[in-house]
Amino acid sequence: MQRILILAAVVLTAPLWLTLLAVAMAFRAIQLLVLYGLAWGWWMGRDRRRVLFVYSNSPNWKAYVEANILPHLPQNSVVLNWSDRLSWNRFTVSVMLFRFFAGPKEFNPIGLVFERFNVVKPFRFWQAFRDAKHGREDALRLVERRFLDAARG
Repeated sequence: MQRILILAAVVLTAPLWLTLLAVAMAFRAIQLLVLYGLAWGWWMGRDRRRVLFVYSNSPNWKAYVEANILPHLPQNSVVLNWSDRLSWNRFTVSVMLFRFFAGPKEFNPIGLVFERFNVVKPFRFWQAFRDAKHGREDALRLVERRFLDAARG
């Protein structure tokens, strides 16, 4: 009897939750289009490529990032420090791009490479730094090389 009641509730409320799901998906699609429009049309300026890099003051990577990655980024790159996020203006394009495209997991450190009229390329460093901490540095070197190659074009 309880299964029948649950099934009836699901079937009877399906129009409501399907509508909510469709609205949420439409909102996400509009958000994606608006952010790409802002990135390509305004944030990138006349550049064909622009980099957004986010890291933090973690002792696991701060010194390495500042010595080996940041000096090799293109001049027009935007660098955000996650440790200073309370002072970020959350309505700046770079912060909105980071929050949307980095996602909720393994987002720090991350490099996002934007090319005009192309999808963003994320380079997640978190797992690679974790592996390097345990003596396996190959993954870090690989993601670093791929990111810097993509950043320079």
